[in-house]
Amino acid sequence: MGFFTKSEEETTSVPPNKAKRQVCWDSRDKFFACLTENKIDNSLDAKILSKVDKQCGDLKVEFENNCVKSWVKYFQEKRFNDLVRQRYIEKLEAEGAKPLPIKLESSTRREP
Repeated sequence: MGFFTKSEEETTSVPPNKAKRQVCWDSRDKFFACLTENKIDNSLDAKILSKVDKQCGDLKVEFENNCVKSWVKYFQEKRFNDLVRQRYIEKLEAEGAKPLPIKLESSTRREP
């Protein structure tokens, strides 16, 4: 291997087409439904991987086989972060917090 050659692992692959993306999303949704049903929030947590594999192992394998590797990690991290965010919002609302009225104005435009 020379300085400017690529190994087989380093070559770029063709991005998934629409049908493959749909298969990925469907398997992701099934896996996430299983996680929700079994009250598993963070499927990447090393402490509960055995529970994930026991409860949702087949769906996890299907998800990993149908999706690009980087997507698998991204989707799992996003799911966990969204759960944490939603619970925090619910906690704040239960404590009486109200959303701020947000008015978008251009901060770069100045009136004469």
